[in-house]
Amino acid sequence: MVEPANGSWQRLGYALGALPGVILHLLGSAVAWTFVQLNGLMVAGCGADRPCNFTVTDSAVNSIQPLLIAVWVVTTVLAFARPLARGRSPWPVLGIGVGVSILITGLCYLALAIGAGVL
Repeated sequence: MVEPANGSWQRLGYALGALPGVILHLLGSAVAWTFVQLNGLMVAGCGADRPCNFTVTDSAVNSIQPLLIAVWVVTTVLAFARPLARGRSPWPVLGIGVGVSILITGLCYLALAIGAGVL
């Protein structure tokens, strides 16, 4: 187990060490949002042959961006607050945030595929 940082400068340095992870999480969220938005084109084949539920597809496409932004903001605040307050590593918080973002992306993609009649 890693010992908590003692001094305020150590804690600040530890918090700033989370910055690369926070930036990578933001970039990953942007990629996930783009992935779901581009897959929103699945509804292009909807018609008499393949009925679509546009309520489900629209909710999946339109809800992913605010959800990912909210997860990123909460993760960022906690990733900086944890080392500053207690001197502990920010990486577990970032890992949980990335995991939640992946889960949200998967659920939105699944809802999109179901609504588009692909699954």
